[in-house]
Amino acid sequence: MTGVTIRDVAKKAGVSPSTVSRVIRGETNVHPKTKRRVLQTVKKMGYFLDGSARAIVKKQTKTIGVSISDISNPFYPLLIRGIENTINKFDYSMILCNTDEDSSKEERHLKVMLEKRVDGLIIAPTNPQVPFLKLFEERGIPIVCIDRAIENVEADMVGVDNVHGAFAAVEHLIKLGHKRIAIITGIRGITTTNERLRGYLDALKRYGIKKDEALIVEGYSRIEGGIKATKELFKLKSAPTAIFSSNNLMTIGTFIALKELKKSIPKDVAVIGFDDLEWAETLDPPLTAVSQPTYTIGSTAAQLLMQRLLKEGPKKKQNIILKTSLVVRESC
Repeated sequence: MTGVTIRDVAKKAGVSPSTVSRVIRGETNVHPKTKRRVLQTVKKMGYFLDGSARAIVKKQTKTIGVSISDISNPFYPLLIRGIENTINKFDYSMILCNTDEDSSKEERHLKVMLEKRVDGLIIAPTNPQVPFLKLFEERGIPIVCIDRAIENVEADMVGVDNVHGAFAAVEHLIKLGHKRIAIITGIRGITTTNERLRGYLDALKRYGIKKDEALIVEGYSRIEGGIKATKELFKLKSAPTAIFSSNNLMTIGTFIALKELKKSIPKDVAVIGFDDLEWAETLDPPLTAVSQPTYTIGSTAAQLLMQRLLKEGPKKKQNIILKTSLVVRESC
């Protein structure tokens, strides 16, 4: 049966609509026999309490919003699983949105989340500043940023030590004898891009290698960007002997481009990527990569958000930075 209202249930059970409402809300001031009759009627008629109405009554929806920047990025599925497995333990569910690195699309999704009355938000922001998040802050909806930091609102943050991870990757290449080391950077302006570039530059400086602007190319965190950037590098008069790709999608692009250019890895050029995912070992040759604890990023972010919702833990906003590690394989 569809379109069943609380009045329909009341009429069928022979009680008032307010009695049905009290039973559904779990109030104790209803006679056991009446309660049993109402619950049987609810089940028989297939009545479900409207989620919006329940949100008004309880002032919570038991849902959180999750906004990610690129659903095609294999970094996110494991991270989302970490979020979901954690919030499910508290009987929470999530609304997942994908922004495709588009700030206008991000704002539309955030508006929907407010309309759906989410209790909290986990977000990988498209930019360091997301003006619409001010409304979440004003309404007391807790926010946790993942992977990327944000500047214009007070929010907890869970990420990794990108500077150290990038430094370790470039240092590994230097110790193998490489001096012309290129970096393919991600989206300009976001914190992960800035931090990984900083780690790259720190390693060059530490080992006395002069920065060459021609070896710093943008790949926009896309496969196509990785392909284009790699081909640009091999148009240089003096091509790189090693490439550090600072995002997993760009790393795929690098491998595609090198294959098209008929360049052998690591004979002609060594390759290191940031993100060690399941497919890294299946590449030919297997990829040396900076590994980050992707599942833990998600689960930790969810734990922080649940602390806020349950009003537990420190009042001060937390910035949790997890460690990375370098997984050495055959691409160097």
